[in-house]
Amino acid sequence: MSYSLSTVDLLPEWLRAHIEAIEDSKRAGFMFLYLPSLANLTTLQGVHKTHGAMDVYSASSTSDAVAARFRLEDLEGGRPRPLWQAHGSVTDVVGELMQLPPHGSTGAPNLALPLPGELWVPPFAR
Repeated sequence: MSYSLSTVDLLPEWLRAHIEAIEDSKRAGFMFLYLPSLANLTTLQGVHKTHGAMDVYSASSTSDAVAARFRLEDLEGGRPRPLWQAHGSVTDVVGELMQLPPHGSTGAPNLALPLPGELWVPPFAR
């Protein structure tokens, strides 16, 4: 009987779930950018465009990841506003992002969120 271990099986237990989340996103069609390069990786970015939206996540460590969904048409402008965003561990943000319904379907986020620094301050509070 032959038994082969996958690369994930050889990783420390605490790291496996994060790597498996990235593998799940690859199977779902995400493409990757390695910043600044694969040989000197400090940030991994995953990008997936479908149904008129772009889902993206960026991870600097297993505990420092962000994810967002943008309308493709909004990317033509200067500062697109996300329809959805999250911050947390790779496992959490990639899992939440992949759980979102397809853009345009029932239950999918459809209202643009404010960008940081866009907090409205009433004139009397200035």
